[in-house]
Amino acid sequence: MNDLSSHHSTPAWRGVFFDGPQSDQDAEGDEIPVWVVYVGTEDAEPVGTIYHLHNFNDAAELAQRMAVDRHLELINEANPD
Repeated sequence: MNDLSSHHSTPAWRGVFFDGPQSDQDAEGDEIPVWVVYVGTEDAEPVGTIYHLHNFNDAAELAQRMAVDRHLELINEANPD
């Protein structure tokens, strides 16, 4: 008989990643900065939606809110442009 209760697996680590600025283009083809926010693995591989924001403060607020709401560590590697 298998006792499943004795098999405890540790959930994989997840964190909220905040990175940028990266280069993007607007509708006219001009270069503009973009910041990304997403939940990822310990190897920074996204595990869901990747949010692209063109305002540093909005991106920072989203990253902080996601980390608090999901009880995850915030990995902040972003800089204002």
